[in-house]
Amino acid sequence: MAQTTPMRLRLLFVINPVSGGKKKADPETFIKNYFRERAEEVHFFMLDEPQQSLTAIIKKIAPDKVIAVGGDGTVKMVAEELLGKDIPLGILPTGSANGMATELCVPADWEQVLHLITNETPAVERNIDLIRINKKDVCIHLSDVGLNALLVKNFEQRGIRGKLGYALSSFKTLWQNKRLAVRIENKDLQLTRQAHMIVLANARMYGTGACINPDGDLTDGLFEVVILRRLSIPELLKMLFRHRPFDPAKTEILKASQVTIHTRKRAHFQIDGEYRGKINEVTASILPKALKVIVPAPPAENS
Repeated sequence: MAQTTPMRLRLLFVINPVSGGKKKADPETFIKNYFRERAEEVHFFMLDEPQQSLTAIIKKIAPDKVIAVGGDGTVKMVAEELLGKDIPLGILPTGSANGMATELCVPADWEQVLHLITNETPAVERNIDLIRINKKDVCIHLSDVGLNALLVKNFEQRGIRGKLGYALSSFKTLWQNKRLAVRIENKDLQLTRQAHMIVLANARMYGTGACINPDGDLTDGLFEVVILRRLSIPELLKMLFRHRPFDPAKTEILKASQVTIHTRKRAHFQIDGEYRGKINEVTASILPKALKVIVPAPPAENS
């Protein structure tokens, strides 16, 4: 009886070469060296010099797995491409903010990530929720109106990457920031608040490690609306450098599957670390189990 030859694993790495600024290590070279004597079929798509669209490349190659090599922005872009496709997403974190990788317990060490992708170490494919924003965009991690969106704008304009850039931008942000008059409503509630920031939270932590949504769950079919009612300099510094939750006396958290946020005056808005300008209204709805991601196997499965 003839033996069947196992299929070669076909991998597509989507690389953002400028993610995280200048690095000593080059992820493309690192990946090529790792697979030099392995059987997997490896392809690359460079975001700075695309010869074709990512959509066309995925259709042409038909990869078994697609790996986002970059920060949260790269992960978001690849995730949007994989919606509606039964292709798992891997993350090789190289950004100045790697919030989604942290949320999913993806290791920072590149070799450990490649071990996961190739099943050299136990991995599982986990179906996670996403948030549909304004009926056309997708949030994989955290979006917000107000304080942090203004911080993202100032950070982008300053051009200094990493936590130093965030720290320098925070002083300008504190000076400019004002409380917002907001109305939050869905089929179950309608409330008004004065707040410095409203967060649409699919995840728990910002890329800096600050825990804005301690009870967040990427697989529960819900997201959280986090209302930061009061602000102090220590609270903002938590967002930048500390890993402790925000003061619950200054925050209010609502669970929802759909919500609309109205602001009396136009307010700054960001999605997954990308500034989107000023808005008066944001709608959000859950996309349950919309994306398959590759993560380390839990201890029980890993034993």
